[in-house]
Amino acid sequence: MLTDTNAPSPSCTDSQNDGLAMTPDLNASTPPSGSQTDSQFQRLRSLKINLSEKLPNIPASRGIHRRPGKIVIFEHHQFSGQSFEFYRDQPDSTHIKLSSVISVKVVRGCWILYEKPGFEGRCIPLEEEGVIELPNQWTEEGEETSAPVVIGSIRLAVIDYTPPRIELFTEPAGMGRSSEFVDETVEVGSFNRPQSTGSIKVHSGLWMVYSDPGFQGLLAVLEAEEYPFPEAWGFPSPVVGSLRPLRMGALKVEKPNAVKAVLYEKAGLEGRCMEVQGDVFSFTRTETDPSDPDDHGLNCVESLKILGGLWVGYDDEGFEGQQFVLEEGEYLDWTDWGGTGEQLLSLRPVFMDFSSPHMKMFSEPDFSERGVCMDLLEPMDNAMNTRYGPQTRSIEVLAGVWVVFEGPGFSGQQYVLEKGLYGSPEDWGSSHSRVCSAVPVILENLESSCHFQMELFSESGFGGTSVLLKDSLPTIPSGFSVRSCRVHAGSWQAFSGECFSGHQCVLEEGFYPDLRTMGFSEPDASVLSLQPTGLELSVPTLLLFERSGLRGRRTPLKTASVNLQLTHSCSRVSSVLVLGGIWVLYEDHNFRGSQILLKPGAVPDWPKLSSWLRIGSLRPLIQKQVHFRLRNKEAGLLMSVIGLLDDIKLMRIQVSEETGGAEQIWTYQDGQLQCKALLDVCVCVSSGGLMSGSRVVLSAEAGTPQQLWSVTSDGIIRSHARPELVLEVKGGQQFDKHQIIVNEFHPDKLNQRWSLELL
Repeated sequence: MLTDTNAPSPSCTDSQNDGLAMTPDLNASTPPSGSQTDSQFQRLRSLKINLSEKLPNIPASRGIHRRPGKIVIFEHHQFSGQSFEFYRDQPDSTHIKLSSVISVKVVRGCWILYEKPGFEGRCIPLEEEGVIELPNQWTEEGEETSAPVVIGSIRLAVIDYTPPRIELFTEPAGMGRSSEFVDETVEVGSFNRPQSTGSIKVHSGLWMVYSDPGFQGLLAVLEAEEYPFPEAWGFPSPVVGSLRPLRMGALKVEKPNAVKAVLYEKAGLEGRCMEVQGDVFSFTRTETDPSDPDDHGLNCVESLKILGGLWVGYDDEGFEGQQFVLEEGEYLDWTDWGGTGEQLLSLRPVFMDFSSPHMKMFSEPDFSERGVCMDLLEPMDNAMNTRYGPQTRSIEVLAGVWVVFEGPGFSGQQYVLEKGLYGSPEDWGSSHSRVCSAVPVILENLESSCHFQMELFSESGFGGTSVLLKDSLPTIPSGFSVRSCRVHAGSWQAFSGECFSGHQCVLEEGFYPDLRTMGFSEPDASVLSLQPTGLELSVPTLLLFERSGLRGRRTPLKTASVNLQLTHSCSRVSSVLVLGGIWVLYEDHNFRGSQILLKPGAVPDWPKLSSWLRIGSLRPLIQKQVHFRLRNKEAGLLMSVIGLLDDIKLMRIQVSEETGGAEQIWTYQDGQLQCKALLDVCVCVSSGGLMSGSRVVLSAEAGTPQQLWSVTSDGIIRSHARPELVLEVKGGQQFDKHQIIVNEFHPDKLNQRWSLELL
């Protein structure tokens, strides 16, 4: 109930303590008077000291997970012009020069833009994941709307996952009948009439309160506070028609491979600092050689900036103790990362594919099917509200990175789980099986992320000047020499000659601190051109022929061979046919020596291409899972999954208008086409068999040849088992004209050709 803050507080009399036992002050330096004896007092002090010595070994209670904030304001609309990034409150932001229409992107947290400095005046609430364009909303009637936008101040209003809660009262000052809300409500009243509201109490969260139903009419932005009468929240009459809270989104990573953190020895981003780009096993200083690269020069970390990537901090050395997930942003002290102590003692980045997160939780150890299991593709805020319950004894992370919490609402102890198997709670660092909430780490800007990106450095060890590369570079810029590199996305070819000539090395995602690690072993080696390897959506298959012209004894390969002569008795190769995948061939065994990259096609005369005496080893190039849409060139519609997700037997694969949903996003991995909305199933043909006219369906059975497909560069989706059969839109005038079937390939049929739109 609301209280009158001007009312006198009740006085406290001695009689109020009657019958209450007084607790002795154990911090006092002298024994208390009365019945307490000196010996009893000393025993109590001794007990307190013994307990305090043991407390650090007992994990302290962890509250609701907090996250760093980030908002980006662009000078012009359509995210153009100068950009301004903010991570915390800005009491005076009037120095920002903006146009009359600006763009705003909220990355983390919920923010409020104020008209005046000091968080005063009219305001604009901004929710996470919102990408909006704002005209000048603070112009008065009669003023020109072309006047530049001036933002007086900026405040981060929501920083954690605390469940929002608001209470409406029918009378002023918290009197009368009350109604409580914890989620958005389109109509607070009934029959399209607003509810009479004399006072409001916001217990938690940031709420948008509207005077009319349907989020219409006057708007008030209310934070955790008491509002004893309508004028307190800016309404002329006591009515509320609708309301909704602003919420935090999922955990995010913007630069998954460009990992970098700046660590500070003191809180508030002060004291000695250092920049790290990899694991820090311990910050405890030892008597070591000052030149030791593992001697970081800091005793501990009390604040930090995460400039890129997802990191995990620990309150003990060697990646032990309590875990703290660290997103990109600023952490001024231990409260910002949710710690129970003031320091981090070890730290590491997480290198993982963050797309398409997928996790299975099992109620029994070692993934036993005797209990129950739950599939997760998106955040779960309270397992106790499901049939599964809070007990989890094993976990399989099939894709991405997840953070699980012991408490509901993303609270309590947290554990970072990467792709892999966790057979018991001890495997993820817990002493018991309680998991009540879980959230995936998602890749921010999935649709605009680069598929190929690398950073070149002019000095070894990633020093000197740098050049960011996203496309082919036939000639290195004058005055720049490549001495080290980081491959952030995709695979690349580095050449010792200009225009992609000379000795070549294949560079996959990772760090290459010098030319030797890149594969150039000669002392005078240099890198003079680079290009991405490209994408190949086909099943890796290769044939080696003993004679030129694709003749003679053939050796088929579908997997890597570390020693071609030993494993396949293949000592002489005169021609090569690549049927699928991208292959890397090596002159020596164990993937060493000179390299040559081959894409689908024929090499009828191998000795003309290479001067090698033999092929020592070879392997298919590992390609990360990619996301794309498939648009039929004749119909102009997207390949989609239609039907309820509860029963795959009732689902259809057909073309439809673009919806922007996950049912139209596809992935390709190991020859299988999968829909992002249903990662456990893949594209197959109906049970009638693989023949012309068969319908394309979804199947949960694994390992059948009918599930393997190849997507060619000219937009043909071929069956791997029968390459003459391709996917086409059925067409015609019947009800199933949008159904996708397999049919024999015809070069003139546009309904068999697809545009692959990479995301």
